[in-house]
Amino acid sequence: MTIFEKIVSAVKVVLTGGVIVYPTDTVYGIGCDPFNVEAVKRVYEIKKRERKPMPVLLPSLDMLYSVADPTPEEIEAALRLWPGPVTILMRKNPNLPDIVTAGEPSVGVRIPAHMIPLSIMEKAGKPLVGTSANISGQPSATEVKHIDESVLTKVDIVIDQGATFHKLPSTVVRVKRDGFEVVREGAMTAEEVARRLKA
Repeated sequence: MTIFEKIVSAVKVVLTGGVIVYPTDTVYGIGCDPFNVEAVKRVYEIKKRERKPMPVLLPSLDMLYSVADPTPEEIEAALRLWPGPVTILMRKNPNLPDIVTAGEPSVGVRIPAHMIPLSIMEKAGKPLVGTSANISGQPSATEVKHIDESVLTKVDIVIDQGATFHKLPSTVVRVKRDGFEVVREGAMTAEEVARRLKA
């Protein structure tokens, strides 16, 4: 199966409530349509994860408003940081099911710099749950061979594109009116985030 055929297959899986494993610019993700509650439950079950917030990936700023209610400062930060390995915490759109954020009022969102998830989302017309493809508590996977076999056998399709570029999870930031806070430093350093936001 060519990569294009895998993308088409992944789109069909997402649109029919399935779960996929896919590469991103940071680490491999396990995802589904975040608006499909049963699919999101499957992601929790496959990861053996307690109810903790899961990030959402987007193909464009246009789709951001379907999952979040961003402030002007957050939009400005997104324009400076995306596409790339930075997740921005924003107020959740009420239409996004509470299960995605484990009831939290905010959601972590980003546009990845990787054509495969971008293509899947664009063709599906949907964002993707963007949590890491690992058993909860285990290290994030930068190659498919590092993903637990129990994860690989329970999802509907796996797209293997070799090692990811950054080999680290995304950096998580919270944008404020007077600056920003790095909640978790990952693939982009706090210094680089500061440089981009103050440029």
